[in-house]
Amino acid sequence: MTAINWYVYDLYHSATYLGWINFVRLIPIALFSVYAGKLCDLYPRIKLMKSYSFWGLVVTTVLAIYVVFITPSFFIFLLFSFVRGIISALETPNRNTILSDIDTNQQISKLISMNSFVMNVCRSTGPAVAGFLIAGGHIELTFMMQAVCSLIAFILVLPMKDRTMKKRKEKKKASWEQIVQYFSHDTMGKNIFMASMITMAFGFSYTSVLPVLVSHQFTGKAEVFGIAMSAAAIGAIIATIILPRILEYISEIKIYYMSLLLFSISIALLVISNTFTFFILLFSIGLFGQLLRSSNRVYFQNNVREEERGLMLSVVLMDRGMIPLGSIVVSYAIEYVGISETFVMMGILCIIPFVFQYIKVKKQNRKVKNVVHSK
Repeated sequence: MTAINWYVYDLYHSATYLGWINFVRLIPIALFSVYAGKLCDLYPRIKLMKSYSFWGLVVTTVLAIYVVFITPSFFIFLLFSFVRGIISALETPNRNTILSDIDTNQQISKLISMNSFVMNVCRSTGPAVAGFLIAGGHIELTFMMQAVCSLIAFILVLPMKDRTMKKRKEKKKASWEQIVQYFSHDTMGKNIFMASMITMAFGFSYTSVLPVLVSHQFTGKAEVFGIAMSAAAIGAIIATIILPRILEYISEIKIYYMSLLLFSISIALLVISNTFTFFILLFSIGLFGQLLRSSNRVYFQNNVREEERGLMLSVVLMDRGMIPLGSIVVSYAIEYVGISETFVMMGILCIIPFVFQYIKVKKQNRKVKNVVHSK
C-alpha cells in the first residue's frame, strides 16, 4: 500500500484520490467482517487461511504485471484496492481466532504480541524499501517485490495443518442480536469498542493522507515517507515486545486509555516541520497505536466465550472499517481546511473518548468516596 498511496498521489496530486483508494480498500471490513467471523467459527481455519493467502497472491501478481506493462488507470487501483480489501477483511478475523486455538498455556497476550511483532517487522522494512525504490524511480520493481513476498507467504502457510479445536457448544446462527446482547452485558467492552471506532476513523486514517503531509513539509523527498512509515512500524514492534511484561503490572484497560491519550497527542503534533521530530512522532504513533490495538484485542480475547469468539472478534475488528470513512472525511478536510489544521483536528477528535472515560471514572470515584463518608 506504500507504493500505491505514493504512486497515486504522484500521478494525480489529489488528497481526495488517496481518500478514495483507502476507502475502497477498507470498506470491505465493515461489509464482510461478521460473515468472516461466521466462516471461521464453522470451517477449518487453516484451510481458510491457505485460501485467502492464495487469492492474495493472485491479485498482487496481476497488479504487478499490469503496472510493469501498462500505466494503470485510477479505476484499476480502485478495483485492486477493493478486492485486496475483501481478502484482508476475511483473513484478519480468521488469523486472530487461530491464536486462541493454539493458546494451550493461557498466554494469549504473548501470542497476540508475537503475531503483531512479525507483522510490524514486515511493516518496518517494507515501507522503507518501497520509499527508497520509489525515490530511485523503480516503482514497477516495488510492485514486483510485493508479488514475490505474497508468493513467499503462500508457500509458508502450505505446511500448516488444522489442529483439533476446543470442544464447542452448538453454534448459533451469527446474528446482530448476539452482538447487541454481548455489549449490553459488557459495558467496558462497549466503551472500548466505541472509542476504537472513533480512533480508527480519525487517528489511524493518518496513513492514507501521510503522503500529502510529507509532500507538504518535505517537498521532493519520497524517502522521508518510507522512513516515516518504518519509524511507526519500529515503534509498533517495540510495543509488541513490551506489552506482555506491562500486562503483568497494569490492566489492559488502563493500557488502552493511556495509549489512546498519547497516540492522540502525537497525531496532533505531526504538523511540526522538523525531520527528526517528525520521525520521533511517527515512532510514538506506532508505539502507542500498537499498544492501543493490542490491549483492545487482549481484552476481548479474555472476555469472550469460546463459542462466540470468531463472531465477536470479527465485530471488534470491524473498527478498522471506520478508517475508510475517516480517510474520506480527512481528505476533504485537507482540501478545504488545510493539511496542518486537519491533523490537529484529528488529534482532538481522537482524545474525546479518553476525556469521557476520565470524567466517568472521576464520577465513580466521587460516588465511592461519598458512600464511604456516609458510613
